[in-house]
Amino acid sequence: MRFGRGVNIYYCGREECKPMHSFGPAVRNHYLMHVVLEGRGEFHAAGKVYPLKQGEAFLIRPDESTYYIADKEEPWIYSWVAFDGYEVERILEDCGFDVDNPIYTPYHGGKYFEENSEVDQIHTIEEISGHMRELVMLFHSLEKSSYGMLGHLYMIFDIMERKIKPWDLSYEKEYLYKACEYISHNYSYQIKVQDIAKYIGIDRTYLYKIFKKEMNLSPQNYLKEFRIKAAKNMLKHTQLSVSEIGYSCGFHDSPSFCKSFKKTTGCTPMEYRLTKDT
Repeated sequence: MRFGRGVNIYYCGREECKPMHSFGPAVRNHYLMHVVLEGRGEFHAAGKVYPLKQGEAFLIRPDESTYYIADKEEPWIYSWVAFDGYEVERILEDCGFDVDNPIYTPYHGGKYFEENSEVDQIHTIEEISGHMRELVMLFHSLEKSSYGMLGHLYMIFDIMERKIKPWDLSYEKEYLYKACEYISHNYSYQIKVQDIAKYIGIDRTYLYKIFKKEMNLSPQNYLKEFRIKAAKNMLKHTQLSVSEIGYSCGFHDSPSFCKSFKKTTGCTPMEYRLTKDT
């Protein structure tokens, strides 16, 4: 079986809903994101009701019971995409989604949006809608292009991340963002905290303070947790040996990998592999 990608697309589509058309309550196996192309509707999750309009999006997490319904007067038209992967949580966080916020809206993000709101909102909606259309077309075409679909989905994520990122973002959060990005691209190598700090251009002591302040853990522990997540994904999706996975995830040797894995998860890599489907 192939090693799971950072992001895997499972299905996608588009629907022009009739007034008061609804779905649920129901749960999904994967992450499912709906982008509102036109009209309005409501999304119900975790006891809350979220009204949505054109250009906004809502996210359904795996095994989360949700319900959504089209507006009576202006029923929405939306496109959706189902996906998962070991990079998904980080990407969604960059786009403004978290467990307490299942909604994306491009209408905030600092002074830029206060000064250029209407023009920028229209452009953002057109960009995201265009990539969603292309993604759906590729998915339903006879010659599916998996990398083409991923390209459009990553472009949607890129637009979302840029549009919700405050222009007055603090230096510390900017450093944190760059550090996490560096780790996600280089965790398989023998990188150290000093390498991360050097890449960003700050002192490692300052980097430590930023991580403790913003994430309540050290850069070293964040790196270790990221490697363990990647290892769990490989144990689930590949038949590589424990030793191969350890080296692939940046550990010095198999014993250190097994020790770190058990300390973090409570079981050995082999135990995790044998019980992952139960």
